[in-house]
Amino acid sequence: MNLDWNDLHYFILLVEKQTLTAAANVLEVEHSTVSRRIERLEKQLEIHLFNRINKRYLLTDEGKHLYHEAKKLQLNIQQFTQAAKDHKQLLREVVVSAPPFVAKGVLSLKLREFYQRFQNIRLILQSETNISNLHQRQADIALRIAKPQQNDLVAKRLHDVVYNWYAHPQYLSDNSPNQWQYLSLNLSGEHSNWLKTQLYNRPIIFACNDFQLMKTAISQQIGIGLLPDCYAKTSNLVQIEELGSFNSPMYLVMHQDVRHSKKVRIVADFLVEILGKITPLSL
Repeated sequence: MNLDWNDLHYFILLVEKQTLTAAANVLEVEHSTVSRRIERLEKQLEIHLFNRINKRYLLTDEGKHLYHEAKKLQLNIQQFTQAAKDHKQLLREVVVSAPPFVAKGVLSLKLREFYQRFQNIRLILQSETNISNLHQRQADIALRIAKPQQNDLVAKRLHDVVYNWYAHPQYLSDNSPNQWQYLSLNLSGEHSNWLKTQLYNRPIIFACNDFQLMKTAISQQIGIGLLPDCYAKTSNLVQIEELGSFNSPMYLVMHQDVRHSKKVRIVADFLVEILGKITPLSL
């Protein structure tokens, strides 16, 4: 029996999309092509894979078993393809997406150490506030403040990022507490709720969505603003201890298809070493 891998690919997509039309849209083919592929696969296997209920294709018991085996085969093929790409590329490229304060305040300071240990990897560091799409391979590794919810993304919690309020020492010297003005950040989720509570009834003179801008505004003595401790410690800014602090976990995230790539594992282990516990990555 000579099975066509493309037939298994059509089978997997039909299981996940449940209708011929939805699967055909993803594959960019006619729905009749999907139907023909599935019929050929059932004929070759001599197994009834689906129960047709209206327009939906639902797996039979035999189909459920073979779907899990097909997914294993799909992962093996993806790993094989990734291994081949890694071997072909002499200078292996790894793309890491990170929030600007992490990229500039932490990772940039470790570049020399990285290249002393891994000369054969071209590291592409993307400093961005937007979350790179790991499914579309915009990045191999993403450092995120929020834990992803997608099942095919693998996340490891590294450590908590601690945020505190900071001011320029001259600003504190020139202004008494009742004269303090505050700098706000456009955040979302639990960060936003905490920040609103902190700034309630306090005068806000400036707002932004980037910690580099926030740090610059604080350094120019505009007011008191929130910064990650790891980003503020490289400056002469003063922490305002009487104001509250906020902790938020950082996650290292990879798509499950690339986490077995040697080059990606090397970079991931390095990031865990400098950002989290100094232990090999175990995802």
